Amino acid sequence: MQVNELVAKYVQLRDKKAQLEQAQKDKLAPINAMLDKIEGVLLNQFDQLGVDSMKTEAGTAYTTSKSSATVADRDAFLQTFVIPNEAWEYLTNHVSKSAVEAYKAANEELPPGINWSEVRTINIRRS
Repeated sequence: MQVNELVAKYVQLRDKKAQLEQAQKDKLAPINAMLDKIEGVLLNQFDQLGVDSMKTEAGTAYTTSKSSATVADRDAFLQTFVIPNEAWEYLTNHVSKSAVEAYKAANEELPPGINWSEVRTINIRRS
């Protein structure tokens, strides 16, 4: 095969691959929407019942928490917290989630300039 033919075939295959991936996404969209809806209903029921998990014949539904710490105001974080306290352990390429989590637990507040989010999710384990 000539280079032109190889490039043409490559482009053709790449386009076909993109079409198949999009078709798969389209087929999965209603399934993913229903899974999200079921997770929301389960979280709501767990909140109403005051439970974190529930075992059934079909499997076990349980919650987990996902947290993240990001810098909302870099200057405030560095100038009013890290530098005066020589709290260098809070610095990585990103803010150290575990250090912020420990500070939050010890002080019942966040260091200045930090955003914190925590999301509870439902997980399902097959029985």
